[in-house]
Amino acid sequence: MLHKSHISNLALYSTDWDKARLGRFTSSRINALLTEKELTPGAMTYIYQKVGEELTQYSTAVEDQIDDENTQWGLDNEPNAIKRFQQVKKVEYLATQKLISNTDTRFASTPDAIWIHGECLNQLEYNVSTLEVKCPRKYHTYIPLYECKTPAQLFRFNSRYYWQVLDQMDNCGSAIGYFACYHPLFPSGSNFNIIEFRKIDLWEDFRKLKDRKASAVKKFNEIKAEMLRIS
Repeated sequence: MLHKSHISNLALYSTDWDKARLGRFTSSRINALLTEKELTPGAMTYIYQKVGEELTQYSTAVEDQIDDENTQWGLDNEPNAIKRFQQVKKVEYLATQKLISNTDTRFASTPDAIWIHGECLNQLEYNVSTLEVKCPRKYHTYIPLYECKTPAQLFRFNSRYYWQVLDQMDNCGSAIGYFACYHPLFPSGSNFNIIEFRKIDLWEDFRKLKDRKASAVKKFNEIKAEMLRIS
């Protein structure tokens, strides 16, 4: 379940959106923590980056800069991919590009869309599913994504996308998540693909995700304390 207070209305890629993510581990990069071994050099690099953001309130992360032709292609085509998802799933409304963040945690996530199934009895939470869409411009990237029909197949092709979906589900308290890929130049029968993620079928990986996130936060706090010389 997703608490209503965790849903922000910050404009995507705005200054306020950037600030809200400073010092927080995000779904798009959570894969850095999910390597075979714990706290690898890559994981530590990511943790150092987040500690630095927390202490300086400034981000030097190059992955968030939108100045690449392929990235812009994806951004231009994502709205159509979301519309296709609505058509296929017969969804009237999707909440798009909402930053999800619990201020009591070190995590944040911006699913491309959130499917709100209904309000919980306590009227404070929603029952939701998440959607992550990818619109690769290059054919050698799109076609293998289109061929992936299960979460396991997506993991084998691109584990970063796999963990991104799981983390979005984790941050939103979702039992169901979706990954979709879209390419406007392909024929209508082969220009869109959806993969459904069911938490009940992926329980061990969700447990691994939570363990790694807890370990990252512990290391984050240790490094922050050291930088501030707090004993």
